[in-house]
Amino acid sequence: MIGIYGLGNIGLALLTYLNKKFNQKIIVFTNNSKNLDLINIFSIDKIEHILTKNKDFYITTNLEEFLLLTTDIFITSITTYYEEIAIKLANAKNFNPKIHNIILFSSKLGGILVFKKIFNDHNIDDCNIIETDALFAARKIEDNKIWIRNIKRWNLMITSSDYLKSNPNLSIYKKLREYFINDVDLKIADNFVQRGLTDFGALAHPIISLINLANIDNQKDMLFYYEGITPNTVVLIESLYNEFNSLASKFNTRIIEPQELLYRYYTCDKSNLLTAIKTVTNYKYTKLPNSIFNRFLYEDTLNTLVPAYLLGNKLNLNMNLAFSIINIIGLLFRIDPIKEGRNLEKLGLEKIDIKNNKKINKMGEIKIC
Repeated sequence: MIGIYGLGNIGLALLTYLNKKFNQKIIVFTNNSKNLDLINIFSIDKIEHILTKNKDFYITTNLEEFLLLTTDIFITSITTYYEEIAIKLANAKNFNPKIHNIILFSSKLGGILVFKKIFNDHNIDDCNIIETDALFAARKIEDNKIWIRNIKRWNLMITSSDYLKSNPNLSIYKKLREYFINDVDLKIADNFVQRGLTDFGALAHPIISLINLANIDNQKDMLFYYEGITPNTVVLIESLYNEFNSLASKFNTRIIEPQELLYRYYTCDKSNLLTAIKTVTNYKYTKLPNSIFNRFLYEDTLNTLVPAYLLGNKLNLNMNLAFSIINIIGLLFRIDPIKEGRNLEKLGLEKIDIKNNKKINKMGEIKIC
């Protein structure tokens, strides 16, 4: 059976989508005992649906029970919890890598490697782990009501088995495609770098948030994308994109331009990036956060910019903008982002040997010492 780990915005959206599409009961694991009281779940806008407890979904706070009831497990939790989740799964007596497929539904840069390393540390080395992006733009209106504003029409996926050079013959790719067939065009990425950096949120969220710090601190009621961005903001987003793409090129791949990415996600006027952002229909609803303590700043910086910067630094690339954002976030949150974030040790790449790019060959392979 299908399992969903986490019942936040994306978990609720995925639950309604899968239940409506396949008309089968979905099993949900949550750490929040209040979710056990949900009798009905409602979704509106792009997916109009009503789900009924026990008929359409079953929610549990018991991980062992959840694992007994499921095979394909979508991890929809915020990516900053990945290490904790991977450790819990690895230690669970009912977790079976021969049965369970782990599907990371957001991941950022290298999420599959976080799970792969922790599983390997627990002598689990044959589990299917695949990642794609969170495919829904969705927000909770009430505890049992989700507003699904849009569904991304296109995205990339990659697995932990072929993270350096993708193998299109892996069966797990077909399985994930079937879940979203006719709705999302899921393509196989060249490698984990292309998959992880093909993420408009990682490009835009930290920059727009930092530029609007005063408005966030003053809790100004304004639209994040439509009002929080100017032509000068676009200059920074495009500069960060260039850093991402320079890193991708060292892995023998490329990142598509952000305006083209938005067009593939949602459709928009892609004549230039500013126009593209302001013509994504679901962006007209996204409000500026009312605190700096939000995922736009924290998650995208620690789980995409940090590993991108560290990989780029190994290759002597100019990642100055990414590094500047990381430093500012460290000051604002009073943390060491390199230590707290997704560093190379957490990815299992701390012994990576890339000297003058000679260790990356034409096949995109990296020598691990």
